[in-house]
Amino acid sequence: MNLPFLNLQKVNAEIEPEITQAVASAISSGWYILGKFGEQFEAELKRFLCGPDEGYVIGCNSGTDALQLSLLGAAVDPGDEVITVSHTAIPTVSAICAVRATPVLIDIDPRTWVMDTDAAIRAVTEKTKAIIPVHLYGNMVDVRKLQAALGKIGREDIAIVEDVAQAHGATLHGQEAGTLGRFGAFSFYPSKNIGALGDAGAVFSSSLEDIQSLRALRNYGQKDRYNAETPRGINSRLDEIQAAILAVKLRHLDRWLREKATMMARYHTGLSAVPVSFQEITPGCEPAWHLCVIAVETASLRTRLIQHLTKEEIQTLIHYPIPTHKQQAFSLAGSPSLPTTEDLADRILSLPLNTVLAQEEQDKVIEAVRNFYS
Repeated sequence: MNLPFLNLQKVNAEIEPEITQAVASAISSGWYILGKFGEQFEAELKRFLCGPDEGYVIGCNSGTDALQLSLLGAAVDPGDEVITVSHTAIPTVSAICAVRATPVLIDIDPRTWVMDTDAAIRAVTEKTKAIIPVHLYGNMVDVRKLQAALGKIGREDIAIVEDVAQAHGATLHGQEAGTLGRFGAFSFYPSKNIGALGDAGAVFSSSLEDIQSLRALRNYGQKDRYNAETPRGINSRLDEIQAAILAVKLRHLDRWLREKATMMARYHTGLSAVPVSFQEITPGCEPAWHLCVIAVETASLRTRLIQHLTKEEIQTLIHYPIPTHKQQAFSLAGSPSLPTTEDLADRILSLPLNTVLAQEEQDKVIEAVRNFYS
């Protein structure tokens, strides 16, 4: 493929000397789990998220584990209900199932493509223990609106766990994604805005009590060595090598986000004359673009557009082609009809968007889409 959707080797080569030095330092330390590099990254991510304000971060093995640990920290028990959207990556829902809770899948807003907060409130029952708003493609759910609505129905006890896997650096009214709810769950999968060279994740909380609980939960439930305080602990620790790499990448995040914002503006301008639509941004949100997703008019048109771009040697992806409530693993008898989610899944297409995408390469994508419509 002449123009791949993402070239991670090229992305990492840009800062390879820094990564190599960080990895060498972690290896030579002789301490590879729960050491100084992990503590350093946790402290630096905390500063990025909330500056001098109170807040805490723990590293863990993956974004999925970050969600699972957050749900455990919120005392979500088997049989409890957790509300989230169907238009999300599978791990959002598999984390709910991992704690043996019941996922309650709801629809998205047809403009912003993220959680319909009114639908979330309608889905609340006496069994609801948590809500996972998924910040998708770089856009954010209006968590403040959701919190206010929960207050109006007297359910402030419901834990909000933000899924921040695709919104590193996004803000809502100036507040960083992941810091508005009880927990913020981050994924550092290699393709994310901050990507490890393997699996990695983290959880933010403004509560020291909550973060102390999570520190034990990620390490077999041990409060200290050989002293378990909970039977629900798991093994989910961010290793020192990935922590060292992530600390390097965090220092470049603001620049990368500015570059992606420039590319997204170019996509919006370049495709303004063709009948494709973009995700609208939640009012008050400053997005942190992770993906460039367009929606075309019909599923058959999308198929033809993919074929056209493939002939032009431009790789595209679909995020996500099968709604979670339609997945065999999660579909239950009487599963809901989610018309906006189902319609959008048939029409969306992700175009290349990454920090090493040259302007002439992006122009090639724009021209190819224009030519398809002409």
